[in-house]
Amino acid sequence: MEQALAADDARLQKRAELSIRVTKLADLAYDEQRGRCDWESVTRDMDMPLIECLRLFDPSLSTFSVRSLPNITDWLANDLSTLKSLVSEQFGAITADEWPLVGIYMNVEQADCFMAHTMCTFPQMTTDLHEAITRHRNANMEWKNIFEKHPLFSCISGLRNAYYQFKEPGDSKLKAIYSEWTDADTCRIQELVQTYYKPENQREVLIQAQMAFPNRLQQSIINKIKCTLHNWNADDVARLVHLVSTYKRGEIDWAAIGKDLGRTADLCHLKHDQLDRGNFKPTVEHSQTVSREVQKQYEQQHNVDWTGIAQQLNLSERECLEANQFNTGKAQWIYHPDTFSWDMANRMKTFIKDNYPEPLPVNYTAVSNYMWIDMDDCVKMASLLRGEMVWTSETIAQVVELRKQGMIYKDIARQLSPVLNKSKVVAAYYGHIKSKVNAPLTCKEKHRIKELVDTHAEQMPFTELRALVDEIVSSLS
Repeated sequence: MEQALAADDARLQKRAELSIRVTKLADLAYDEQRGRCDWESVTRDMDMPLIECLRLFDPSLSTFSVRSLPNITDWLANDLSTLKSLVSEQFGAITADEWPLVGIYMNVEQADCFMAHTMCTFPQMTTDLHEAITRHRNANMEWKNIFEKHPLFSCISGLRNAYYQFKEPGDSKLKAIYSEWTDADTCRIQELVQTYYKPENQREVLIQAQMAFPNRLQQSIINKIKCTLHNWNADDVARLVHLVSTYKRGEIDWAAIGKDLGRTADLCHLKHDQLDRGNFKPTVEHSQTVSREVQKQYEQQHNVDWTGIAQQLNLSERECLEANQFNTGKAQWIYHPDTFSWDMANRMKTFIKDNYPEPLPVNYTAVSNYMWIDMDDCVKMASLLRGEMVWTSETIAQVVELRKQGMIYKDIARQLSPVLNKSKVVAAYYGHIKSKVNAPLTCKEKHRIKELVDTHAEQMPFTELRALVDEIVSSLS
């Protein structure tokens, strides 16, 4: 036991001596112009890896002060480039425990380093950046030079678009762009649609609308035109019903009807579908009748002929699918990257697109009956196929574990969903790290610190450190 304690004391003493030496070398290598020390020279002198030198550095013994750069505009372009290179080359999948080392290398508060790296990874326009760019533009600085000064976005056009699309609350210049459409504006759009809209040339009405509303964003005008096209008056509805009645069921030429009404085929199909659904109100009797026929067929042949049931009951296939309540024998559909089938996924997506085009809500009872799969599984799979993900604590824990195993973000996204974008995984992972960095110590963590300090108090080598520890202990008591 005494030998083990002596060996431990020797190890601690050696580490303390290394810490003093690293800290002194860092002070000598401090570059006032850059605001941080030359850690490469420190690693050469110590003949040790950079990360180990950073771990040995003792800020309490250092003579230079840590910089505070809370705003992205406080960072110089060279510092941002150094920060990005440091994280990617030295840490890779950086964890919350490693951000203090980044702060030591950059000589910047670790929270500010995290903020700057997040902005470089997921660039966005902020108020202070927008104001800085405005000052540069007022000074006639070219966009190329502004981009070099604030190299956050991937290209000059990305920075410029973010600048012009930035919405500052209360900005009088942007109120006209983001203001609500008045009744007069709506009437003007309706006139333009009636005059210039043609299914085969939909761009003409957009050009005319942009000329009429030069201060509005293009997407806002497009949305208003779409809204106008979705609004049907009584005459349009009557004309649509008449045109559809001239065709046999299943042989409707929606393109010809759309051309006659001056609307797209999809819009005409969607409107008629809405009218058709409004006329059908499924009752308990409908559900019972359809369910009995479905049960009968399933028990006889383990298959359901929806077309035959629809003809027998004088209903449409969709109405039968929505009415059936017989669910025995439905399969489960749980996502796994090795067993996932795009054939099944595309079959469900096609059914939803054909029967429930936007903005109609999807009837997942019908989807479940069509696929003969548990309805909850159909809902979850449809959500995954839309690229949606509910980031539960279990999912975050799975991402963290996969990152520890060295898996790249693209492969992690594939483990979670067939179409999930890796950027969403990155955002969730870094959000988890940010929450850990900024989270206050729990009572359990505070007591653990106190236990460690009590255990190793006599082995603390520096009087300055002992004073700091005593202060922490008193605050935890």
